[in-house]
Amino acid sequence: MESTMQERPFSVSQILTYGTNAHRNSTVTTYLGTEPEVTTFKEIGARVAALAHALAEDFGIRIGDRVATLMVNRTEHLEVLLAAPSMGAVFQPLNRQLADDQVIHTINHAEDRVIVCDAVDADRLVEMLPQCPTVEGVVLVGASPADITRIQDRITLTFAEADPDRQVHVADYESLLDERPAIYDWPNLPETAPAALCYSTGTAGAPKGVVYSHRSLWLHSLGLRTADSFGIQNDTPFLLGVPIYHVLSWGVPLAAFMSGAPMVMTGHTTDPEHLAHVIEDAMPRQAHGASAVWMSLIVHYEKTPPRRMSLQTIYSGGSQVPPALIDAWEARYGVDMIHCWGMTETSPIGTVAHPPAGVAGQARAAYRYSQGRFPVGLEYRIVNDAGRALESHDRNAGELQVRGNTVAASYYESPSQTGDGAASVFRGEAVDDGSSRFTVDGWLRTGDIATVTQDGFLVIHDRKNDVIRSGGEWIYSASLENYLLAYPGVNEAAVIGIPDDKWGQRPLAVVVLAAGYEPTEETATDIRNSLLPQVPAWMAPENFCFVENIERTSVEKFDKKELRRLMRRGELEIMTLPDPNEEAEFGED
Repeated sequence: MESTMQERPFSVSQILTYGTNAHRNSTVTTYLGTEPEVTTFKEIGARVAALAHALAEDFGIRIGDRVATLMVNRTEHLEVLLAAPSMGAVFQPLNRQLADDQVIHTINHAEDRVIVCDAVDADRLVEMLPQCPTVEGVVLVGASPADITRIQDRITLTFAEADPDRQVHVADYESLLDERPAIYDWPNLPETAPAALCYSTGTAGAPKGVVYSHRSLWLHSLGLRTADSFGIQNDTPFLLGVPIYHVLSWGVPLAAFMSGAPMVMTGHTTDPEHLAHVIEDAMPRQAHGASAVWMSLIVHYEKTPPRRMSLQTIYSGGSQVPPALIDAWEARYGVDMIHCWGMTETSPIGTVAHPPAGVAGQARAAYRYSQGRFPVGLEYRIVNDAGRALESHDRNAGELQVRGNTVAASYYESPSQTGDGAASVFRGEAVDDGSSRFTVDGWLRTGDIATVTQDGFLVIHDRKNDVIRSGGEWIYSASLENYLLAYPGVNEAAVIGIPDDKWGQRPLAVVVLAAGYEPTEETATDIRNSLLPQVPAWMAPENFCFVENIERTSVEKFDKKELRRLMRRGELEIMTLPDPNEEAEFGED
């Protein structure tokens, strides 16, 4: 017997067409300044069609070509996200927070033909273009006629000296759309066709490309609409606190266009003053973003309390969300901060921490502090160092491995470069763990040390590379960081392992103090003592380094590679307290 059901391939153009018509009055509101710019889904649909005509007619973009963006969260960025895959091209958002050599690598590796760029980033892009030979066109958003002329002259002058035969055409975004048709004959594509290309920086070596298909984006969008995930729906405005260049803003824009959820975009910044204004003015009910964004905002609210709070739910991830932050948002403002986990390779949302129905008190808190429950279709296993899968149990820790319809099977291998989706040498390092991230039986090695409860809730203990191995025991840096953040005088904390002759490694707590706290031995002792009710004495750090700020990666995680580099070079001023292990043997409380 065979199914009698029809089969139609999933495509981004279906999401675009449906949202344009069924949800024509839903809006996207962008705050480039203090005043909102409002555009309806119907208007966006017409502009997306016009943009597709411009890309095809003026720049010769065809099926499979890569169209990149170097932009903040604004309506035009959403339009490119919808236009490129709908016309059969591949959308590639460039991460504005990466270093120039990383951005150049991703442009070349993807072989981008056109880059749509914010005017504020135009000069930076011009400096990179001589090293990006595949780029043929630059489209500037928010630029004045004088800006367009100046940038074109700069490019012409640059290539006149370095590459006189090369031409890069510069165009104004709005001028390109003028008088273009508001309807486009979207091509019929296989659902497995490439739709978007994002780069992961969470591995050794160069950034690595993950290519999403139309099918995987569809399935991920449907998942975000479920109550067990983000519950994105028609009557619930959603504030995008995650940039589109961070894995398509975690996939929310496509799910919102599919469901008709109004979107709010913050423009050039998520600084707390601006974010507070946007929330008060637009009154979104849902939001997402890295925990650092919401930590800064709640600190801002301590000095400038909100007159009203529209937010009901905040979804946060990227790095572990401190339990103290989850509790603070609920206690002060009645906002449910939901922990979630994912990565570029998982589209990205994997798990979302909605507690099961009927739980309360400490049990509810434990579920909320976890990374959340795995959805149907996302398979997982915990594997020990010997490669054996462990039974789901809160004491069986090992590396998390996953597989499913929204999980990458490999990294993109560019025809023009070598080495598992990355150049074989990057920044002088011939290190590339691309192939090792995937098992022979089809699982993605996440690099996270985790446990999974019997009812399918994920608890991430640490990154495999960040676990501190001390005296034969494991110390989870992420757990120590959460306990450190519970101390009232600690604004930020990152923990790394440092060499120790006796124990192999010991934890070093790098701490940013709150105003009014002095970087003294007395303060360090007080902080360490505050940990003792939560951890054994041997696990508490005796090494402290007080700093003004801790560098973060492009995805708002603490840059522990940089901290280790500074430590090796002796550039961290480390304060060492008396060894707590003189009084407590390892593995004993």
